[in-house]
Amino acid sequence: MKKTALLAMGISAFIAFTANQSQAEEPAGRKPAKKERGGHSHFTKVPATVELIWKKIHKQQGKLASVVAKKDLGEAHDHAFAIRDLVKALPAKVPAASKASAEAGSKEITKLAADIDKSGAARAQKATEANVKKMDVAIAALRAGLKTK
Repeated sequence: MKKTALLAMGISAFIAFTANQSQAEEPAGRKPAKKERGGHSHFTKVPATVELIWKKIHKQQGKLASVVAKKDLGEAHDHAFAIRDLVKALPAKVPAASKASAEAGSKEITKLAADIDKSGAARAQKATEANVKKMDVAIAALRAGLKTK
């Protein structure tokens, strides 16, 4: 056989093997996590009740503040996106009278999560700290708005 034919067969076998391996890595019965930009996957389990969602949001806020204080900006986006995912779940779980407020707060917090991701990726400590403070204010405003409805 010629070298080119052997090389072509080898490449074909390699492609077939790697394609099968990547499919085999997904656990059966579980959907893969949504891929965010940058190749990271984020999966946040959303609790069943609004009260438990708020507890988890506050826990993630603490983790976000901690990683930013430690200047571990590479981890900031994980917590910001977890908060975003939890807040996005609120409109479906709050009373109908509060749904518009929850959706508006969700949009603002989604934008702030993206801002934290960008500033963290740029290793901009002060900008990330400012974005985290903005997110804290937005979360407090959302919580207050939902309590008054």
